[in-house]
Amino acid sequence: MSLIELEPKQHYTQAPSRYSEGSLVKKMEELGIGRPSTYATTIKVLKDRNYMTVKSRVLYPEFRGRMVSAFLFHHFSEVTDYSFTADMETELDNVSGGLTEWKGLLRDYWTRFSKYCERASSVHIHQVEKMLEKTFGDFLFASLPDQSRLCPSCREGTLIFKVSRFGAGYFIGCDQHPQCKYIAKTLYGDDEDDSSPENSRAVEEPKVLGVHPTSNEKILLKDGPYGHYVQLGEDKKGHLPKRASVSQISDVTSITLEDALQLLRYPITLGKHPDDGLPVVLKLARHGLSVKHRRTQAPVPKNTNPNDITLEKAMKFLMGKDAKQTGRPKKNRDKEAVEVL
Repeated sequence: MSLIELEPKQHYTQAPSRYSEGSLVKKMEELGIGRPSTYATTIKVLKDRNYMTVKSRVLYPEFRGRMVSAFLFHHFSEVTDYSFTADMETELDNVSGGLTEWKGLLRDYWTRFSKYCERASSVHIHQVEKMLEKTFGDFLFASLPDQSRLCPSCREGTLIFKVSRFGAGYFIGCDQHPQCKYIAKTLYGDDEDDSSPENSRAVEEPKVLGVHPTSNEKILLKDGPYGHYVQLGEDKKGHLPKRASVSQISDVTSITLEDALQLLRYPITLGKHPDDGLPVVLKLARHGLSVKHRRTQAPVPKNTNPNDITLEKAMKFLMGKDAKQTGRPKKNRDKEAVEVL
C-alpha cells in the first residue's frame, strides 16, 4: 500500500462553557426546577449573597458559593438532589389540583428535613473546615511553593484551611495558632480567577536582610495578609516581635538593611507635653509620618526630614489645622458628687 495523502490535525479538548443567565434558566427547565416566575428571583439571590458574579454575561461562581454548595451537599444530600426539587414541584402541583393533602405533604417533608437540621447543628466548625479542605484542597493549596504545606514562618506547623471568626473571610494559616500567626493566603469570597493578582499571589519565603547592630537579631522581610513588612527577630512563643509596614516603598525588592533599620526606629517619643506631661510620639502612619498626643494626631509634611522633628515642631503640628481626634474618648469616671435635695 502506498501513501496517497497525509493530513495532520491537532485537537484540544475543552471544558464545557460556563452558564449565562439564559443557559442556566434553560438547564433549570430541563431538570424541572422552579417556575418561570421564580427564575429571576433565584438568580438575584445568588448575586445579592455573593454566591456568584456576572462578567460579560457569564456567570462565575464565587468561593463563598462553592463553600455553601459543598456544605449543603455534604449535610443535606437529599434536599440538594435535583430530583428532590423536581418532585417537590410536582407534589405542590398535586396540592394545587386537590390530589394531595397539604398537611400530610408538609408533615412528611418536615420529618425528614428536621433530622438533617439536627445532625448539621451538632457539627463543629473544625469538621466543616476539614471537609472544605478535602473538597477544595487542589484549589486552596495550588499557589503554595512546591505544593508544600510546611509553615515557612515557624517551620513546625502545617498550613490548613480556616474560617475567620470575625467577618466573612477565609484564609490558609498555620495550625500552630496562636503561637504562630502566619497567614499564607486570604479569601474573601472573590472569584478565584488566576488572572487576579490579589487572589493568586503566591506565598513568599521570609527574606533575611541582615542583623541588627545592637541586639544581633535577624531583620526579616516578610509577606503578610496586608502586604510586606519588616520584622526584628524571629517568631517565638509568647513573644510578639517588633514590626513595621513597608507600604510606603513601591519596590519591595529594593529594601535594604538600612531602610529596615529606619522603619523599625518608630515610634519615637519626642518628649512630654507641657500641659499634662503625657508623651508626644512620632510614629509611622499609612501615608507617612505623624505625631500623636493622647487622641490628637497630626500628619507631618512630606518634605520634612524626620531627624529635624523636635518637640517644638511636633507641638506646632498638633495645634495646626490638619490635626484630628482619633479613637473614642474615655469616659470620665471622676464625676462630681451630686447633692440629693
